[in-house]
Amino acid sequence: MKLEYTLTLADFRAAQRLHFRQTRGRRLRWAFWTIVVPALAALGLIAFLLLDMSRITRYASILFGIECGLLSIAIINPVARYYRMRKAFGVLFPPTRTERTSTLEINEESVLSSIPGVSEGKFFWKALTDFAQDERITLLYITKTRFLFFPTSAMTGLQRDELKALVARHLAKGLPC
Repeated sequence: MKLEYTLTLADFRAAQRLHFRQTRGRRLRWAFWTIVVPALAALGLIAFLLLDMSRITRYASILFGIECGLLSIAIINPVARYYRMRKAFGVLFPPTRTERTSTLEINEESVLSSIPGVSEGKFFWKALTDFAQDERITLLYITKTRFLFFPTSAMTGLQRDELKALVARHLAKGLPC
C-alpha cells in the first residue's frame, strides 16, 4: 500500500500527544508537569498570601523562594513546549520548502518513508518496535522515542485493515494499541 499525505503542525502535535499517552511513565510525567506543578504553584501562592495576611513571616522567605520557582516553571513550561513543538516541526519542514507532500509505502518486507528534500528511510519490519493508532494519527515506532507518523485519515478502511494485519504478522507485540 502506498500513501501520499500532507503533514501539518496539527498532525505533528497529535503524534506527540499519542506518543505521550503510550506508557504510564510518559502519562505521569505529563501530568506532573502540566497539572501537579501548576497546582502546587497556586496552593503556594494562596499559602503565601494567607501567611502574609496573618502576619506569620517566619516562613515567608522560604515559601517565597519555592513559590517563585514553582510559578516560573508553571509559566515557562507550556510556553517552552509550544516553541519546542514549532521548532521541531520547522526542522522537519523548513520554511523554504514549499512542497509538503510525504509518502509512505508499506509492504510485506518493509516500510519506506519519504519526505522529499528532507529525509527518506527504509525500515524492515524487524526494525520496527511498536505501533499506535487513534482516530487522528498513526505511529510506527523505530525505537522507544523515534517514530514514523502519518494521518489516519490518509488511509481507507481497507488500508487500515491491511495495516493492522501487517502489524499483527510482523511486530513482536502483535495487535495495535
